[in-house]
Amino acid sequence: MDKLEKALQKAREQRAHATGKPQGQNQTTTQRASYVKTNQSNLVSISDIQMDRARIVAHKTQSKEADTFRILRTQVLQIMNNDGLRSLAITSPRYSDGKTTIALNLAISIALDLKQTVLLVDLDFRKPNLHEFLGYEPSAGLTDYLFRNTPIPDCMIRLSFERMTVLPAGSPVDQSSEAIGLPKMAALARELKTRYPDRFIIYDMPPVLEQDDPLAFMPNVDSVLLVAREGKTKPSEIAHTVELLSSARIIGTVLNEKL
Repeated sequence: MDKLEKALQKAREQRAHATGKPQGQNQTTTQRASYVKTNQSNLVSISDIQMDRARIVAHKTQSKEADTFRILRTQVLQIMNNDGLRSLAITSPRYSDGKTTIALNLAISIALDLKQTVLLVDLDFRKPNLHEFLGYEPSAGLTDYLFRNTPIPDCMIRLSFERMTVLPAGSPVDQSSEAIGLPKMAALARELKTRYPDRFIIYDMPPVLEQDDPLAFMPNVDSVLLVAREGKTKPSEIAHTVELLSSARIIGTVLNEKL
């Protein structure tokens, strides 16, 4: 634990020295709630059994695990609202660090805040699996929009959690970094971020040390939340990940452990 914290602190100091960016904050902005427009037929209800299987806990009351995500939600929202940030990429050094579990629970927790809407996007084009956490097989996703011109509303999934929408990745593609770097994808990222003033966009990204997709897409994202796995992620992997993300705005690190 101490080694990991030291590695994180050293990486932050090196990154701050390299970029020379101040850590100042802007005034908090007040925003009005609105709803994401999707195809109303794409409503998915997640069973309690599936939520337990996928370690979805953020919706629970009187739960220590849910309280953890409420604290994380408050910290993330304070930073993002104060600095006018609208989109957040969640990534990790390696697969199996728990980033999708963190992304899904954080998104649900934000949706339950009542003042926000949230769109959770699966941006792992090679190994899309967010839909598996939901126990649902989508008929279309982002790759269908990019290569088959499927309308985005037809790709989105509405969950039974009000104010939350999911955009699946769609069918896997081998040339994922080329797909994620398309001008059409950049235009969509701008559209998603600016259409609703109260909507947060959370991207579930591939691991930084496994694929170059996160680096290719980072210019389209306002901020990054880094997930590390306690007892698994090496300090050297954290340091290398932060170094590769030197041009991105890392707002925090989550030290994940098995729920």
